Amino acid sequence: MTQLAIALLCLVPAVLCYTNGPPVSSNADLCTDMLPDGHNGGVSLASDQANPPYTITTSATEYAAGGAVQVTITGSASDQFKGFFIQARRADPARNNDVAIGTFSRIPGNTQLLVCHNVANSAWGHSNSEARTSATATWTAPGLDEGPVEFRATIVKGEPNRNYFYLNVKSSKLNFTNEAPPVSDGTTSSPSNGVGHIVNDAVTTISVVMAVFVHSRFY
Repeated sequence: MTQLAIALLCLVPAVLCYTNGPPVSSNADLCTDMLPDGHNGGVSLASDQANPPYTITTSATEYAAGGAVQVTITGSASDQFKGFFIQARRADPARNNDVAIGTFSRIPGNTQLLVCHNVANSAWGHSNSEARTSATATWTAPGLDEGPVEFRATIVKGEPNRNYFYLNVKSSKLNFTNEAPPVSDGTTSSPSNGVGHIVNDAVTTISVVMAVFVHSRFY
């Protein structure tokens, strides 16, 4: 009986941590493997891992250094989710893609910003067991080219299906762009319809006529 009580007490923190959000402070590996071992020992009962009922979409297909991108996790009325844990990762397998990059902000209620790999706000997750069909936040890119980037998430259906979760749910890849808004040099580009050239030609013609007129008048 004593052993059973101890076993139950050991299970309580894991359940409470996942109800209140991903336990990154008590599980050092979670930020890397994103495995919810508090749910059935990290073994999902969902058999359709290759076709999760959830998607991650972004407001852009590219990111710039320090630029902002909207990130949305979406389910449906029949496939709501109560738990989630998401990071941005490098998508190039030749580079270190085990650490979170960039930071999240502007999160909705009942969610929270998390510290991963000693970087504040580098992950985002739920903060209670409220069922939801979507959640949107802003991700700010690092200040340098990280190569292709993608968002990866672990998404949990929650009670009464707390052992049904989906690992490695991914967004489409975002490529880096170093394009910046054009800087004006004080000149105006000629319109593509040729009007600018017509105006310039007219000004040139008037200048020539005036020069001829002055020359003929005084000489």
